[in-house]
Amino acid sequence: MSLRAAFPRGRSVGRRFFATVAAVDARPTEWELARPYEEIPGPKPIPVVGNKHLFMFGTYDFSSLTEAFRKINTEYGDIVKFSGMEPRRDMVVIYNADDIETIFRNEGIWPERPALQCMKYYRETARKDFFQGIGGVLNDQGEPWQKSRTLVNPVMMQPKTAKQYSHGINQVAEEFIAKVPGWRDAKNEMPVEFKNELHKWALESIVLIALDTRLGCLDPNMKPDSVPQKMITAIHQLFTDMHILEMKSMVWHFIPTPTFKRFIKNSDLLLEISYNYIKEGMERYKNKKPDEKGSSVLEKFLERDPDPKRAIVMALDMLFAGVDTTSHALTNVLLHLSANKDKQTLLFNELKQFMPKVDTPLTYESLQGMKYLKACIKESMRIRPIAGSNARTTHSELVLSGYRIPKNVDVLFPNGLLSTMEKHYLEPQKFIPERWIRGGEQAHKAHPFVTLPFGHGARKCVGMRFASMELEMLLAKMVRRFEWDYKYGPMRYQTTMIDAPIDPLRFTVLDR
Repeated sequence: MSLRAAFPRGRSVGRRFFATVAAVDARPTEWELARPYEEIPGPKPIPVVGNKHLFMFGTYDFSSLTEAFRKINTEYGDIVKFSGMEPRRDMVVIYNADDIETIFRNEGIWPERPALQCMKYYRETARKDFFQGIGGVLNDQGEPWQKSRTLVNPVMMQPKTAKQYSHGINQVAEEFIAKVPGWRDAKNEMPVEFKNELHKWALESIVLIALDTRLGCLDPNMKPDSVPQKMITAIHQLFTDMHILEMKSMVWHFIPTPTFKRFIKNSDLLLEISYNYIKEGMERYKNKKPDEKGSSVLEKFLERDPDPKRAIVMALDMLFAGVDTTSHALTNVLLHLSANKDKQTLLFNELKQFMPKVDTPLTYESLQGMKYLKACIKESMRIRPIAGSNARTTHSELVLSGYRIPKNVDVLFPNGLLSTMEKHYLEPQKFIPERWIRGGEQAHKAHPFVTLPFGHGARKCVGMRFASMELEMLLAKMVRRFEWDYKYGPMRYQTTMIDAPIDPLRFTVLDR
């Protein structure tokens, strides 16, 4: 029965009902009430140049991404528009956590993240014969991204998968820890090279996971010009150059600048080295018996997809993204624990419960019980995240902070800055791991979209479980065996594609 039949003409109740429906339908929508996109605060573009000059000539110093975002927020408020960014899309920066939630809640089944333009060019143009249209989970969009992610999630996002690698990662961490006493000088300090030793640990760990092999990065006889060291050096330079190409220099779109040429050179070097390792891994896979297969991430990919190219690109991305990120995250936790000895003592006391002896092996299960260890890492990532921002490209019309946002706008959210604001955390600059202990006296419930060290939603970091396990295992061994101190004042940082410590890691390391 229709509504008209239920309320025949002439009946007062029917008239009142349809009058109410009409009144509701006539109410202005959120979009209609919102202010026009053109009225969003922000610097006014100038003819021809647009707003590109603000990034190219240092108006905003992106050598510190957080400080650049802080300056933009101070000048324009909680929503800021940058237009005239050709060949890039318009960019809107948002500082309201509710707006960030709106973005994530409306990202759709194929969330789009602004692509790294230089990597996109490298894979789609410069080396298109190798990549054959596969950009990987970082750069792919739409249905190609979904195909990649569908392959990746069962392999990398399941806890049981990370558990399979715990024994090997524990062994790598144990080998690293055994070398620490020999690195100390007469003042019990780590050498200038300690930063590079952490990079070698991270590379050795990620290769074990991705390819089920060891490179020998922890071998004391590894030469400075070895292939793994060349790989580490290339990754460092790539992060630096990609940041310049993405945030500071847009000339490379038209003219091959020296930075762009160096980016291509190091990308080729990294591709050649990584692909050689991957080919060796694929050959080992072919020669294994059926009941032996599936022990590396690469092998698990190959078993799920008959086309090896997608598996190869995923392994390439793991080797590229798994070195500086993990080693810098570990460095940051050590610095926070060095500056907060009471917290280091609390962590040591927890570790003794799970590791009665200093050489007690760590397992995936034992790590799950170390609540304070996990809280220390999460608090360090709140204060000093590896990546200070995240982004999405709008695929539908949205209202943010009372303004209309059309489709195809790149929206940036500076979580690194938001995580250190007083409106979100009490004493935000203090290292208080207890914030993250559920049920504890100092547990603090912040807005869930403020601190997102691994991102959120369908495009969150695919390597988060492996990175967390690597961090937890080595940090646990470090603090269980040694007391850590850093006497050289606040660490200086520089933003490349990630926030990287600049000063030597001359930690003082004492036996427990």
